Amino acid sequence: MELSLNNISFAYEGDMVIQNIGCSFVSGNFYSIIGPNGSGKTTLLDLISGFLNPCAGHIEIDNKTILSLTKKEVSKKISIVSQDYSINFPFSVKDVVMMGRHPYIPRFSHPSMDDFVKVETMLEVCGIKHLQDRKINELSGGEKQRCVFARALCQDTPILLLDEAFSNMDINHTLHMLKLVKQSIKEKNRLVISVFHDLNLASSWSDELLMLKQGEIKAFGNSQEVLTQQSIKDVFDVRSTVEFNEHVQAKQVYYSTNI
Repeated sequence: MELSLNNISFAYEGDMVIQNIGCSFVSGNFYSIIGPNGSGKTTLLDLISGFLNPCAGHIEIDNKTILSLTKKEVSKKISIVSQDYSINFPFSVKDVVMMGRHPYIPRFSHPSMDDFVKVETMLEVCGIKHLQDRKINELSGGEKQRCVFARALCQDTPILLLDEAFSNMDINHTLHMLKLVKQSIKEKNRLVISVFHDLNLASSWSDELLMLKQGEIKAFGNSQEVLTQQSIKDVFDVRSTVEFNEHVQAKQVYYSTNI
């Protein structure tokens, strides 16, 4: 599967947030988007998911524009885990995870046995089976985030978008979820695009990095080639040391603590 962004732009009330972005993403790869606050990272994911429409250009999935697809068709192709997911009703964790199966359940029908099996499996692999009867609004931030992860994985789409999806999790659960994502790329040939603030996690887990600044692509390519001291200085305006780390088999970024 190929996701193509064809010279897309987007503005909020006249202020250009995304400017003439053109690039492609293909199945079987983990892509990370990094950049300063306000650089357009979340807006770009909102455009890819169809939540926002570009004011110029278009987005295609396998040569079909997203605008030509119904919401149900899009929901069978793209799932998203957002850092600010909120729900105002006291649904159980199990019910929220089942929401991932809604695109496949005919109107006025009940979930199939296959739907229930997928939900049980995701509750188990995401480590939240013991929380299945708890209300979503009673959970901690990290527990809620794992629930949203389970729902997205249960949706079983070829494209998975992660918007700061690990921000509420401790490092143990973050690494567990990242391993699940990498496993799904390998086993299901999934296409994953993740927004990160942590450059070291982005470098360690992604195949390719897209660096954004003020809504424009400043670099896009192999993670180990894109992540350099100069690119970090150009995009984030900070000085750093970038070295290959044998333990993680990837480049890592170090910052001076001198004031």
